[in-house]
Amino acid sequence: MADREVDWPGYLADFHARRTGVVEDVLSRALRADHSPYRWLARAVSADATVVLDLASGSGPVGRELARPGRTVVGLDLSTEELRLARRRGAGPLVRADARVLPFRDGSVDVVTSALGLVVVQPLATVLAEVVRVLRPGGVLAAIAPAVRPLAPTDVRQLGGLNARLRARPRFPGPIERGGFRPALQEQGLTVVEDKRERYRYRVTTSDDAALLLSALYLPHTPPARVASALDYLSETAERRGPVDIAIPVRRLVAIK
Repeated sequence: MADREVDWPGYLADFHARRTGVVEDVLSRALRADHSPYRWLARAVSADATVVLDLASGSGPVGRELARPGRTVVGLDLSTEELRLARRRGAGPLVRADARVLPFRDGSVDVVTSALGLVVVQPLATVLAEVVRVLRPGGVLAAIAPAVRPLAPTDVRQLGGLNARLRARPRFPGPIERGGFRPALQEQGLTVVEDKRERYRYRVTTSDDAALLLSALYLPHTPPARVASALDYLSETAERRGPVDIAIPVRRLVAIK
């Protein structure tokens, strides 16, 4: 089914109202060596950044990673439920606003971060234009987004089995790799200084682990029966063969104004 047939604003609002915090709950358990994707994003932010704006901040994981004395990290999201949970989890200050119309002065921010926001908030050109407006000269945009690589052959087989049962792949309002982010960043006058990919793993040991993972996927129009089939597949595989590592490829981009 084509993306234009999905009511993405409605779908996302309902998803995050009913499954508040689930994206953080999964990605915080997706590990590579000693860190999650959120920590990898935080490591792209210079220690001397004093004002950071986190777009599509959700339940606040990036803000908590970046918190330090003398630094202000503002989380911005449209979801009242996610912001409420972010406050309970210790993030702040928080702003409910649209990332396409940022309520900040020109040149008032040192760094803009975003975990998944570049593929969720659309159109991308409008978001990036606002990012450029609020960044100071020399300011930095650091973002992570889903990727399609790197994957090992075993990853491909495992994900293929999962997608076969879902009869769908997780989707986002914006493209993952097709067309790329670099041209969009460059069109807004941003200079890309880093474009890296890493493979994280989410370990499924129990049916609860599998259910959490599946609940965090954007699967518009996927019938509950297909999700239940995927849940059975993951749970039974983990029970029969031992823990199942689901690969989560992540891309990190850093650009300077």
